[in-house]
Amino acid sequence: MNSFLVSNIADRQHKVIYKDLGEGAIFDLSPSQHGWNEFSSVEIGDSVYVINKNLNVVLHYKVTKIVDGIKLDESTEFADKIASPTGGDVRVVFGSPVNRVDMEYPTFVRKKGVRSTKLNPDTYKMLQGFNCAKF
Repeated sequence: MNSFLVSNIADRQHKVIYKDLGEGAIFDLSPSQHGWNEFSSVEIGDSVYVINKNLNVVLHYKVTKIVDGIKLDESTEFADKIASPTGGDVRVVFGSPVNRVDMEYPTFVRKKGVRSTKLNPDTYKMLQGFNCAKF
């Protein structure tokens, strides 16, 4: 099984946006966003760690469900409503918490050896556009 670090520093409300598709939405991404190659390889059973708005990794999630092809309503300011469960290109992963991590994300990146072109290798901090890294 693989592990993924994703950034939700914008505090996108995945659980609310995707509640009609099931419980426990963790993260979403589309092919036009950085990190898509990694995120598109997430499988059920993989581990996902989320950087939250406070720049911490709080929980370790186990992926329980994946929904591909979501179409979001682009007329809303943040495309934060589902226009259709089909016909789009958004991937959403759902999961359940496994355990608490409670760590500042640069420390997590260093300790887990996470590498990405969108992470500074000296400071372990995110560069602009960081969304997902597989490790």
